[in-house]
Amino acid sequence: MARESNPVSPLTLANDHVTVAALQTMPDYQPVNPVYSTAHLLQLQTSVTETTQTVQMAEIALAEARLAQMVASHAYHDAVVGARAQVVAQYGPDAAAVALVGLTRKSERKRPTKRTPKAKDA
Repeated sequence: MARESNPVSPLTLANDHVTVAALQTMPDYQPVNPVYSTAHLLQLQTSVTETTQTVQMAEIALAEARLAQMVASHAYHDAVVGARAQVVAQYGPDAAAVALVGLTRKSERKRPTKRTPKAKDA
């Protein structure tokens, strides 16, 4: 019985191709069930080949789309970072506009504190 939820491995498909090729060399092969005829098996083999190529083309298209998305998102992010820098340059590092674009105003930054050395145990 076919397990349609799991794909057939490429090795199994290669073995199936060998079997179909061997069946073609048998002139007296006449199955009772026409589903197992050489013509029907060749038709199914062609269907597998076509769908495999369709899947490969879809995977290539997906990879290209992901690459295009990555390039677009990097361009967008770089432009936003540049716009933030432009806000700081135009309005100053302590302006309210700096906080509006998601940056910390200079006056709101935590002041550095002096570190005290820890006492060593003798």
